[in-house]
Amino acid sequence: MPEIIHYTNPQSRAMRSQMLLDAFDIPHRQVLVDLHKGDARKPEYAQIHPYQRVPALRHGETTVIESGAICLYLGDLFPEKMNTPKPGTPERARLYEWLFFLQSTLEPLAIKTFSPDTKDDSVREIGELLAKMSGRLQTPHMLGKKFSLLDVILFCELTWYRMLGIYPQEIGRAHV
Repeated sequence: MPEIIHYTNPQSRAMRSQMLLDAFDIPHRQVLVDLHKGDARKPEYAQIHPYQRVPALRHGETTVIESGAICLYLGDLFPEKMNTPKPGTPERARLYEWLFFLQSTLEPLAIKTFSPDTKDDSVREIGELLAKMSGRLQTPHMLGKKFSLLDVILFCELTWYRMLGIYPQEIGRAHV
């Protein structure tokens, strides 16, 4: 198998894919892209990531950008190791639902919490949405009986919310 190279920065969305690589012990080479020093703006990095952000993943001749796409790509590369549901199954649909919900619905709200003008409303809305999505959970893990890539992705996301101080307290451990 060709080498997997993960371009990352610990203060970025690359943590989703980095956590997957680490949690499932996937052999890879980690390349730190120092955002403060402008590494992402260097012309050689533009050849890897067209709009010069992290994460990016290289696997042989394939380059994947966007953390959600990288997570799904890794899940397809290592389906047994990550307990990735087969395409066309209800579990795979649940994986898609959660991944897109986290990235396209919750994440923009989380970004709004950086502004004092929108923080309270965004935290409230995050809480409401998480409460509504809690009915889409399986037990004992996100996709049922086996620990999977979705457990790691959701852990990473909600840990970020806790670090930012925006995790809705009313949700608690009973829901998510």
